Amino acid sequence: ICLMAYVNRNIQDSQGAFLAASKTKPDLVAIGSRIRKLRGDTFQEEMADYLGISQGHLSKIERGKGAPTIETLFLLSERFRKSIDWILRGEGN
Repeated sequence: ICLMAYVNRNIQDSQGAFLAASKTKPDLVAIGSRIRKLRGDTFQEEMADYLGISQGHLSKIERGKGAPTIETLFLLSERFRKSIDWILRGEGN
């Protein structure tokens, strides 16, 4: 729910206008791909321990079958010095 609220507040269309919350959905596959890229050579088990989630849950996130929680996003942002916007949308640092 927190992820959806964040995404819905921060997605803009090409004209710069905010899209209505009912028309947007996060691209979980793209989010998962960016998280997998951040993880690099680190084992899923090690990253999952750091994030406080199971290895299976991290696998689902990376495959786009599940959404990261806001807590997971904050931890990833801190560890890899990437903005939550980059993790969610591929924009920013």
